[in-house]
Amino acid sequence: MNNPNSNYSQAGQDGPSPSRYVGALRPLALAAVLTLSACAGLPPADPAPRLATPAAGDFVKAPVAGQWPVNQWWSDFHDEQLNSLIEQALHNSPSMAVAQARIGQANAQAQLAGANTGARLDASADLTRQHYTANSIYPPPIGGSTLNSGDLGLNFSYDFDFWGRNRSMIESALGQVAAAQAESAGAASTLSAAVASTYYQWQLVNARLALQDDVQSQRNRLIELEAPRVKSGLSAGELVAPLQADAALPRQTRVQLETQRDELYYQLKSLVGGTQFPEHLAAKPLPNADVGVPTNLPLDLVARRADVAASRDRIKAALHDVDASRAAFYPDINLSAIAGFSAFGLGNVLKTASRNIGVTPALSLPIFDAGRLRAGLDSSRADVTMAIAQYDQAVQSAVSDVNDAFVQLQGAQREQASLTQQIAARKRDLESAERRQHAGLSDGREATRDKLALLTLDDQELAREQRAVSARIALIKALGGGYQDPAADDGLSKK
Repeated sequence: MNNPNSNYSQAGQDGPSPSRYVGALRPLALAAVLTLSACAGLPPADPAPRLATPAAGDFVKAPVAGQWPVNQWWSDFHDEQLNSLIEQALHNSPSMAVAQARIGQANAQAQLAGANTGARLDASADLTRQHYTANSIYPPPIGGSTLNSGDLGLNFSYDFDFWGRNRSMIESALGQVAAAQAESAGAASTLSAAVASTYYQWQLVNARLALQDDVQSQRNRLIELEAPRVKSGLSAGELVAPLQADAALPRQTRVQLETQRDELYYQLKSLVGGTQFPEHLAAKPLPNADVGVPTNLPLDLVARRADVAASRDRIKAALHDVDASRAAFYPDINLSAIAGFSAFGLGNVLKTASRNIGVTPALSLPIFDAGRLRAGLDSSRADVTMAIAQYDQAVQSAVSDVNDAFVQLQGAQREQASLTQQIAARKRDLESAERRQHAGLSDGREATRDKLALLTLDDQELAREQRAVSARIALIKALGGGYQDPAADDGLSKK
């Protein structure tokens, strides 16, 4: 409703000047703080948080110094098929889409926080037709008549943010953006490690299937060698049945391995996603798994793990939330102004006499709020405590992941020497048996049994190699998978 007495724009009058209020705002705010701080109960600043950091003694001793993994660490395996699968997974996987959506959500929240600061200018226009009562504040001829009125103007507002509340809210939102970006990098590392590990499990099962064909062939060979002996009376017939039972075992094992291979194929297909997954995977040898641990592990691990980086970013965001909650105890000072036209009768709206100009400096100081501000500050402080605990937990998990993966890798590597000796000894036995067979001193059964023993050792060696490769992939993931935090040196105190 328009007030007909609200027009400042009489001849020669432009209303109060905005500049006369601005200079007095800061002294006014400081005076209000000094006189009313006892009522508001201004909270003290919080000490800097202390974060956990790993020590050299927390890690297993590595006999060989290694390097930090590179960003595309899987390329070191020199397997184009694996490279293609991981690239497809990073492009198609729903988990990466979720991570990217979280980054977009965090960016939108940061833009929203930034939009709530600084100056704001709005334009407004309205038209009103109203019947004014004759028994109210308006005298005739307004009272008792029906009139048109119009307003056209610009509305300006500015929050000075002397205490940094808005800035702290922006920094908190940016911290959440950084955390979302780190989590996205962590999701990529987890996904690539899962694809590589599943891929090499498939390769192991596929290689074991080929071995089972050789085992089946040698088992059948023993039956063939035993049959003439039974027929000629040189061997008891009851010896054939156990050999036939042994020959059936590789067929059962093959069915089990084929089932595992199919399961791994579809697991891998699910991880990769998309529609370009190959119908048949080519058999590839398992890669070398020799790898060490970086010598600067305690110092750099927290900067190489995306989950640790995300936790640290959330601590920084929570600290800025505390600053914003503390700033809410101080006076809120803002300036608003209006400039435009307001008049009864649409023909009068744009006339000079219808100018409407006003400036409103405002100060709002919390005194008694039933504990609302204190509760908000306590909630923000609790978020910081939670974020610190999650960070310490992430560091602890990082140390545990590195130790577990390296112990498994060392165990697989230590098995190699014993298996190599056994394989070499069995090869010598096989060579000796074959020489006796060629000399007519043996009918081939001894050589066939040595071949079966050698195939068993080959199967054990394949399993060992796969355990070593899986441990190497797990160690790469535990070391961050090539991630490096761009804001590792953040000034937060370390325990």
